[in-house]
Amino acid sequence: LQTPSFTVHDAIESAGFHKFQIILCAISGLSWIATATEIMLLSVMPPSLYCEWALSDMEQALCTTFVFFGWMVASPVWGRGLIISSVVGTIFGILCALAPTFYLFLAARFGVGFAIGAMAQSVTLTSEFLPSANRAWWLITLKSFWAIGAALEAAMAIVVLPSLGWRWLVAFSAIPYALFGICSWWLPESARFDVSRGRVVEARATLDRIAHFNGRSLPDGELIAETEVPLSSVFDEFRQKSKIWSTIEICRTLFGLLYIGLAIYTSLLLHSSNDRCSEPEVMTNVTFDARFKRDVEMNEVPPCRLLTTQNYMDIILTTMSEVPGYILTAYSINLIGRKATFAVGFAIFSACSAVMAFCLPRFLIITALFVGRSVIGSVWQAGYIYTGEVYPVSLRAQGLGMASSFGRVGAMTTPLITQMLASINIIFPAVLYVVGGVVGVVLSI
Repeated sequence: LQTPSFTVHDAIESAGFHKFQIILCAISGLSWIATATEIMLLSVMPPSLYCEWALSDMEQALCTTFVFFGWMVASPVWGRGLIISSVVGTIFGILCALAPTFYLFLAARFGVGFAIGAMAQSVTLTSEFLPSANRAWWLITLKSFWAIGAALEAAMAIVVLPSLGWRWLVAFSAIPYALFGICSWWLPESARFDVSRGRVVEARATLDRIAHFNGRSLPDGELIAETEVPLSSVFDEFRQKSKIWSTIEICRTLFGLLYIGLAIYTSLLLHSSNDRCSEPEVMTNVTFDARFKRDVEMNEVPPCRLLTTQNYMDIILTTMSEVPGYILTAYSINLIGRKATFAVGFAIFSACSAVMAFCLPRFLIITALFVGRSVIGSVWQAGYIYTGEVYPVSLRAQGLGMASSFGRVGAMTTPLITQMLASINIIFPAVLYVVGGVVGVVLSI
C-alpha cells in the first residue's frame, strides 16, 4: 500500500482560516503601517526641510528618490530577514532625526529605504499561510493598513510639527518599525521554504502549530514537497510569453510612477498658494538648481511656509480614500476581470488628473484627489494580484520580485519629475498624469 502523504498546501487548506491567520494578518498589517509612515513622511516633510536647509527643488525630490533607491537595491538582497530589517529601519529612522546635514539625512533615508525592501516579504509569508478561498480578499485587506499608516503619519504631523519640530516627527515615525520588529518574533518560518531545504521536521512543527492554534488537525501521512516544474520547461514558457512579461514590467513601472507621483503631488497641490493658476515663470537656458542658487544670492528665496492643519486634514481624507478603492478591487476583479479593472481604473485616474489641471473650486480639487487616489490604489493592488497569477508557479517569486523592482524604478523617478514640473507650474504634473493614465488604459487592453 502507498504511504499517505500531504503537501504544505494541503495542510494549510486543512487548517482553514481562523485565529492564527487573523494574528498573522495583523502583524503583517503592522509592517504596512511602518512602511506607509516612512513613505508618507516624504509627503509632509519637504516644507520643513526647506525651512531647515533651504533646499532646492532637486534636493527636495532626492529625499524621496533615495528612499526608493534603497528599496530597489534591497529587494533582491533581504530574502526573509524581517526581524533584521525592522531593526535596520528603526536605527536609520532615528539617524534621520539626528542628521546634522542634508547629505547625512539623504544617506540615512537610503538606509530606511533599504530596510523597507524587506517588508514585502511579510505579505509573501502571509499569503503562504492563507487558504486559497481567503487569499485574495485578505491580501487586499492588508493593503488597507497602508492607508491607515499614511493617515496616522499625517495626524502625527498635525500634532508634532508645530510643537516639537520635524526631527521628532521623523523619530516617532520609526516607532511602527520597532513594534513590528518585536511582533516579528511570533511569525513562523515559511513551511514551503523549510521543505525546499529538506527541513521537513521543522516544517511539520510549524504546520502542527498552525493547526493547533486553529483547533484543527493535519491530514494523515507524511509531509512531502510540491512537484516542481523542470527548469527547461520554465525557460520555454518564459520565452513563449516574453511579450506578456515585458508588458507586465512596463505596467508595474507605470503603477509606481502614477501611484507615488500622486501621493507626492497631493501635498504639493494643497501646499500651493492661491495663485497656482498664474502664468509660469519663463526660464531659458537656466537650470533649476542654478535658478535656486541665484535666488539665494539675491535673497529672493520664497519664504518658509509650512502645511496648515487644513492641508493635513485634506491629506488624511484623500489617503483614506484608498480603503474603499481596495474594497471595490475585491469585487471588480471578479465581476469585470483583471484587465478591465486596470483599464477602467486608469481611465478614471486620467479624468481626475484632468480636473486637477484646471482652476476649479477647492472642493472639486479635493474630490478629484479623493477619487484619483482611490482608483490608482485599486489598480496598484490589482496589479499585485494579477502579476502573481499570470506568472507560472515556478517563476512566481522571481516574477514578483522583478516586477517589484521595476515598480521601484517608477517610484524613484516620479519625485524628480513631479518636483521639477511643479516648480515650473503646479498644473504640469497633472497633465503628465493624464497622459500616464491614457497609456495605462492602452497597456491594459
